[in-house]
Amino acid sequence: STPRKERLVSPRKDNPDLFNSPQPAGGGAGDDLDEDEEGFATMSQLAYQKPTFPAEEEALGHGGSRAGKIVIDPVHGHMYFPGLVVDAIDTPQVQRLRELKQLGTAYYVFPGSSHNRFEHSLGTCHLATNMYEGLRRSSGKAVRQHVSQADKLAVQLAGLCHDLGHGPFSHVFDNEFLPKRHPNWDPKNPAWSHESMSSDMFEWMVEDNHIDIDQETVRKVRDLITSDDARAPPGKKFLWDIVANKRNSVDVDKFEYIMRDAYNTGVKGSVDISRLLSMIKVIDDKICFKASEVYNVYELFHTRASLHQKVYTHKKAKGVEYMVVDALAEADIVWNREISNAIWSPQEFIKLDDTILKRIEWSREPGLQKGRDLVRRIRTRDLYTYVNEYTVPEHDIPNFTPVCETDITTCQGDNNVPGGLRPEDIVVHNMKIDYAMKNKNPVDSVFFFQDYGDKNCFHIDKSKVSVLLPSNFMERKVRVYSKNRSQEYVEAVDQAFVNHQRRMYAAAQQLTPARKRRRSATAVFNEETRNTQ
Repeated sequence: STPRKERLVSPRKDNPDLFNSPQPAGGGAGDDLDEDEEGFATMSQLAYQKPTFPAEEEALGHGGSRAGKIVIDPVHGHMYFPGLVVDAIDTPQVQRLRELKQLGTAYYVFPGSSHNRFEHSLGTCHLATNMYEGLRRSSGKAVRQHVSQADKLAVQLAGLCHDLGHGPFSHVFDNEFLPKRHPNWDPKNPAWSHESMSSDMFEWMVEDNHIDIDQETVRKVRDLITSDDARAPPGKKFLWDIVANKRNSVDVDKFEYIMRDAYNTGVKGSVDISRLLSMIKVIDDKICFKASEVYNVYELFHTRASLHQKVYTHKKAKGVEYMVVDALAEADIVWNREISNAIWSPQEFIKLDDTILKRIEWSREPGLQKGRDLVRRIRTRDLYTYVNEYTVPEHDIPNFTPVCETDITTCQGDNNVPGGLRPEDIVVHNMKIDYAMKNKNPVDSVFFFQDYGDKNCFHIDKSKVSVLLPSNFMERKVRVYSKNRSQEYVEAVDQAFVNHQRRMYAAAQQLTPARKRRRSATAVFNEETRNTQ
C-alpha cells in the first residue's frame, strides 16, 4: 500500500520486500540509528509515489518557496533537490551556467563533451547530499548531534553554487585570458579567483532573488565554497571537506567532474567513486575512508591525471583555446576592457558566458576584424598548429622556470620566414599535470579507518600499498604552437624549438620529430588569403 504522505517514508518498514539481503549483526555502522531517521525514499518508491522529502523540510522550517524536485541525470540517475535548493536553481545566476561548457574548448575535439557547468553543479549538489547523509549515518550519534538541517542545506547550496564564478570557456578565462589582459597578474597569487567570485555571486543571488536564507547560512556557504574553515566550529570542520577539500583534495566536486567528463568524452577511468562514497565515516572531525579503499583513492588521482593528459590538455583543444583567448583579448581592447574588468563586479560578471564568441563573430566594429578572423578560423578548423613538445627532466622539475615565446625565437637559425620569427608568431604552453597537490602525494594526507566501530584514524604509507604506485606526483611538459600554418613558419618554429632544447639540455628532449602535415584545400586558401592581406 502507498505510505501516508504526512510522515517520512521508511522503506524497510513499508516495503520489506525491497530488502532481501541479510543485515549486519550487532556492532555495525548504523546500529545506533534512531527509528525515525530512515527518512529516505528508494528509487522503486519514486516510480509510483511523490517523494516525501518536502514534508521533512517544511517541518524543520527549510521548505523554500517551491516544492522539491526530482531531476533525472545520465550520470547519477534520479537526483532530488529540496525546495530551497530549487529556489536557488531557478535564478539567473545559476541558470547562466547552462551557457558555460564544462570542458571549454575540449568540446571542439570531443563532440560528446557538450555538457555544461549547470549539470555539473546539480550533480555536485547531489553528491554533496549523499556524502553528508552517508557521514551522518555512518559516524554515530556523537557526530549527528553536532550537525543540523541548516548544515545540510549549507553543504547542498555550496555544492550547487561552487562554480558560479567561472568565466567564458571555464578555466581558459582565469588561467589564460586574465593574465594576458592584466599586466601585473601573478599566477601564484592572483588578485581574483573563480572561487571568490562564486562566493560573491552566491551572496548576490540570495539578495537579488529574495531567497529565504539567513545570514549565518549565507556566511557558511561562502566559507564552504572557498574552503575557508577558520570559523568552522568544533565537531563540524569535516563539513568543509565535502565540497572543496583543501586538506587532501578528495571531495565531491572532483568525484562529479571525473564521473561526468569520463562519461561524456568516452575516456574511461578505473576509479570506483560509488565505493568511495560508501566507505566513509567521521573520526576526529575528519572525513576518513575505509583502509580497503586506499588503492581506490590512488586510482581517483590517477584517473584525474589521465583525464588531464588525454582531454583537458589535448593538443588540438589547447590550440583552439589559445585562439579563443586571442579573440577575447582583441574584443577586450575594442570594448574598453569590458571583459577583463567584469571580474570586479558580480553584476557585470554575470553577463559573460560562452556566447561571447558569437558576439565577436557577428560584430560590426571595424577594430574587431582580427577577432572575427580568429573566430572564422576556428569555425573552419584552421587552427593554431601544434608543432612539438618535450618532457622536462625529473631533476629539473623543482627549479623549473616557465619557457616564454622569446626563449624560442632567440634560438631560431636561418629560415624562410620573412623578417624571422617573432614572439607573437608562436604560443608556448608550459603544461603541469599532477595529483592535485603539486609534487606531493595527496594520499599521504588522507585518513583511513579499519572497521566502522573504530575511534581512531591513521595514514597509510605508499610502500605498504603497492610498489607499482608512482614515485613522482607531478610532471611538466613544454609545448609550442605556430599561429601561422604555412610550412615555412611551422618548420622555423620546429627548428627554433629543437635549438632551444639543445641550449637547455645539450640534446633534443622531444619524443618524436615534427611530422609532415598534409594541408587541406581550405587551409591553403586561408593561408594564401592572409598572405595577400
